[in-house]
Amino acid sequence: MSTIIDLGKLRFLYRGVYNAATNYEINDVVSFGGNSYVYINRTASAGNLPSNATYWSNMVDGLSDLGDYNNGTTYQKNDLVRVSGLIYRALQQTVGNTPPNATYWVLFLEGFKYKGDWDAATAYKVNDIAQLNGINYIATANNTNQEPPNASYWTVFAAGFNIQNDYNAATAYEVNDIVTVSGCRYICTADTTGNAPPNASYWTIFVEGFKERGAYNGATEYDFNDLVTLGGNVWRCKVRNTGNEPPSSTHWDLYLQALNQRGSWTTTTAYKKDDVVIHLGQTYRCQTNHTAGSSFLTNFTGDNYWERMSSGQFYRGGYADATDYFKNDLVTTGSAPNLNLYMNVNDHLSNGTNITDGTEVANWQTIISGQFTTSSIMMAQSFFYGTMN
Repeated sequence: MSTIIDLGKLRFLYRGVYNAATNYEINDVVSFGGNSYVYINRTASAGNLPSNATYWSNMVDGLSDLGDYNNGTTYQKNDLVRVSGLIYRALQQTVGNTPPNATYWVLFLEGFKYKGDWDAATAYKVNDIAQLNGINYIATANNTNQEPPNASYWTVFAAGFNIQNDYNAATAYEVNDIVTVSGCRYICTADTTGNAPPNASYWTIFVEGFKERGAYNGATEYDFNDLVTLGGNVWRCKVRNTGNEPPSSTHWDLYLQALNQRGSWTTTTAYKKDDVVIHLGQTYRCQTNHTAGSSFLTNFTGDNYWERMSSGQFYRGGYADATDYFKNDLVTTGSAPNLNLYMNVNDHLSNGTNITDGTEVANWQTIISGQFTTSSIMMAQSFFYGTMN
């Protein structure tokens, strides 16, 4: 006996999202809770949920993203909701059962939700991230008014820093606050108020830097790594101090050595280390802070305040007794046209009426013995005739 099959009945008819008011027939397909269901009962009906196995069969499992969890929404199996950065999948129909309730929800995808600065009034949920003092903490349990780093509710998610600009003694600083003192940045290692960097009990150097403070001033308080100029040099402050002038090794390190051109040497002038002066055609560098006396020779050879940097020759005219002479000074003796030219070989105060006296002769080298001719530009050009020594 043959069987007649109506091929037109072998099909599925997609009816869209399930609607309780719609009358469904066999092979109707609906979407419900992210899944696809096919109607299997030979009797058409309305109001029977797809979860009712008498009327429906699960055809295709799927997921339905319903956004942030809402306690008043009825969720169906395989609905997806977000709670504090986590995505949960519904295991069955539910309403009012907040994830992570294991009877109704399973964790589908782990994520995080950044909530900004920690606030005592905010209700935090698992995997919420809050920032406090530059550190990002992640909630390990739902909580309100449990301040990080309370280990029962929070763990460090990402260490960070909180820039606080210049240090202020009146400010209460917390761990990982960063302050600036004299160009250096310090990071707070313990909560503190009024304990200024570089106090090692509360601070450690984060980034070393320097602060230009200009010319040294004895009335100014200087901090660690302040830079000052004095006598052409740049000095770095080692410890906070006032009135301790470089080169005090307790308070200062030489940061950059340079020279300070002061022009011609003059009496009663205050000179600093590494000042440079010119005296009688020669250049000298100051070795010790001092105030110039009446005689450069005394300051140079007796006090050792200066060292010669470069030599030159300076014509001093006719030789004279009781006069300060310096190496390479040139003098003449005799009367024109029979003039002799001498060059000084020792820094000294002359002690002899004549350059050839026993007390003086060893200080001079004869350059030319002979005849000296001069013109109106004698300092520019001289002619000597005689025996070359």
